[in-house]
Amino acid sequence: MRDGRAAARAAEAAEAERLAALIPEERAQYLVEAAESWAAAGWPERAGELFAAAIADGGHVIGDARTYYAGFLFDTGRPERALSTLAELKSSRPDDPFAYVCAGEVLEEAADLDGALCWFTDGLTRFYRHFEMPDAVNDATLMQLLTNRQRVRRLLELPPDCWDDIASSAQAVLLADLTDP
Repeated sequence: MRDGRAAARAAEAAEAERLAALIPEERAQYLVEAAESWAAAGWPERAGELFAAAIADGGHVIGDARTYYAGFLFDTGRPERALSTLAELKSSRPDDPFAYVCAGEVLEEAADLDGALCWFTDGLTRFYRHFEMPDAVNDATLMQLLTNRQRVRRLLELPPDCWDDIASSAQAVLLADLTDP
């Protein structure tokens, strides 16, 4: 069964590489997808090459190629390099709020809760300075930043703040919408 999954992931990787060659304006995104699939298929060397190519390409990747590369680096036992990659990303001040979601999630998965909290909070302050609960309900990235930040703050045993209250209220509205016949 494992060999079947690895073969399926390798096939996905090959298809993403093919699309990267065919669609230059989306090349970086497809290279990241191929890299993630090669990593899941057990080919970390190829994955590393493709992450490097995606970053060098400089094209748009939802969440920024460097966040996915940092996750790969943590997964392959290179935490110092992962942290360096995230530090470079932070100093470049990415203009995609989802990059802050992804970077925070990478650090949370690596058990760096303080680092994750910083990324989620920085994303909120950079892109969403003034917002209320209806804004969170209507903006998926804002909601992810709030919810992830709230979860990490709970794990750190911090008392709820006004943004945590907005997250809770927005979650209640979204849950009510899901359960309302």
